[in-house]
Amino acid sequence: MIDVAQQEQSLKQLGVPEVWSGRSSYTLLDLADEYGLRFVCLWDRWRREPGRCLRLHGVLVVPTLPSRDALRAHLLSRLPDKLHDLAQQLAAQWPFSLPGVHRLEFESLRVTLTLAVGTAPVLLSRLSLLADAVILSSEVLAAPAQQQTALAVALGRLIKKNAALLALTTTSVWPAWLESHLTFHAQATQQSEGAVSTLEVDSSSAPKPVVFLSARASPRGRPQEDHDVSHDLSSGPQQLIVVGGGFAGMHVAQAMALRGWQVTVLDAASEHGGGQRGHLAAALTPVVSRDDDQYARLSRAGSLRAQARWAQWPDSIVMACGALQLQRATGRIVDLKRIVDALAFPQQWLQFVDAAQASALAGLTLGRGGLYFPTARRVRPEALLDQLAQTEGVQRMTAQVARVESYGQQWRVWDSSGKVIAQAPQVVLAGGLATQQVLQASGLLRAGSRVAAMYGLGGELTYVAQAMLAGGPRCIVSGDGYILPAVQGQCVLGSSYLNEGYSGETTLAGRQENLGRVASLLNQPLVLSADEQGALKGWVGQRAVVPDRFPVVGPVQGSPGLWLATGFASRGLTWASLAGDLIAAALTSEPMPLENDIIARISQN
Repeated sequence: MIDVAQQEQSLKQLGVPEVWSGRSSYTLLDLADEYGLRFVCLWDRWRREPGRCLRLHGVLVVPTLPSRDALRAHLLSRLPDKLHDLAQQLAAQWPFSLPGVHRLEFESLRVTLTLAVGTAPVLLSRLSLLADAVILSSEVLAAPAQQQTALAVALGRLIKKNAALLALTTTSVWPAWLESHLTFHAQATQQSEGAVSTLEVDSSSAPKPVVFLSARASPRGRPQEDHDVSHDLSSGPQQLIVVGGGFAGMHVAQAMALRGWQVTVLDAASEHGGGQRGHLAAALTPVVSRDDDQYARLSRAGSLRAQARWAQWPDSIVMACGALQLQRATGRIVDLKRIVDALAFPQQWLQFVDAAQASALAGLTLGRGGLYFPTARRVRPEALLDQLAQTEGVQRMTAQVARVESYGQQWRVWDSSGKVIAQAPQVVLAGGLATQQVLQASGLLRAGSRVAAMYGLGGELTYVAQAMLAGGPRCIVSGDGYILPAVQGQCVLGSSYLNEGYSGETTLAGRQENLGRVASLLNQPLVLSADEQGALKGWVGQRAVVPDRFPVVGPVQGSPGLWLATGFASRGLTWASLAGDLIAAALTSEPMPLENDIIARISQN
């Protein structure tokens, strides 16, 4: 098969497999592999090679993604039968064609594929990785003058010293503009076998020979030591402490444990369900905005990461039910259909529905249409945390952490009695509002920082028998408040906001507020007597909120080995999985699974 032979030839040009022998990791940045065909060949070679690197990372930059069916058909028609299993595994995880960064994981996270969807100049500027090799497309080599500087700057930032560069082209020299940010060492050209069919050749002139143009290059003017710092699995598991056992802490613990680390979770309420005890159900729902701003992109990335992490879990923990966000009835009315049309996202991710369609989806008569998110999930928080705690390598302990202190290459964690309860080279503070208190007691809370400005905001949920709501909705229905599909005969209504007087107990005022919100959503009053309202049960929690409503995820400035995952406000489920993978990627030298303009914003602390 010509396609496979060409891919094998390109890998040979990169020095695979000899180049990765004995290494902890190898990263290939590929700008010319729209269907992942070369990645499958690389993955297969990694599996067959006894001297392979411990971790393999592929990064593809593509303008759009083909559909899952189109990808499968393309790969199966071009790959030999022995590679069909890998093609099917790739297709099973293949995402919708949504802009941004997507992460796929294989071989117990020893093989990853990062898909960056969008234009090359923009996406390359937003990626965070250090590539051992780069394969450039003919389109990039022929980039118009207005894009050349951005591409050269990005490539100079993304490669290691003496990185391998490779391109399939009809020219025998690299574009001069690349040398503005790259220093070329050795260059070579070699005839490509069977490659003519992959490049457009001007029929009005004689076909030009198609060659592999290869070189070794380093970033120009940037001092850099390219240590292979990925955790060497042969040296034994690394140790990590997570302070906080809620959504953020447990997802960080899971992310690190999946990569072979031993994680100790210290939580003041680590009994069954932890701080989510009694929390019947919650929602994972994306956010969209007219201009697809950073908040919307972060929400989308977080939702996709969470869905991938929870993909194999039963409906008793996470149920894909979809979500309606109804058009506002009062105030500033936004044309939601116009937003959906402008974004042009796949219908499997986002749709506009009218009132009749919304009613059919919900199984209840609704007076308004709005946005529909088919992949939204209803989540059982207690069951979710317990499932995360069962991850191999995670140990939960009950502890009231007071402060942390750096000691040599270790961080010591102290309780309120002055006793050291744990120590490790890496510590993640993920205890919500308590994170602020720990930093303050440790002398690490910077005045004027986003964490210093974090505050608590209480919220109350109310549980109503589904019989009172005609069985309850089949999907999440939200707007000014929300109602979730029934769990154990109860529908969760939410959510009130308690700015003052947070006591941890449900209130009559909170129940009345939630009942009013849901009556507005369903366009019908919920008539209950004072006694009936007083008998309703519910749950109260407290959100840790940063004024800009973005989370705080990343290293503590000036304190190597200390990390934060806090300030998740009302989106703990949305951002927790992504936060775990961001910290894990930084600690294991993986390509980052999020665009770096958003990383820069959320890492400010």
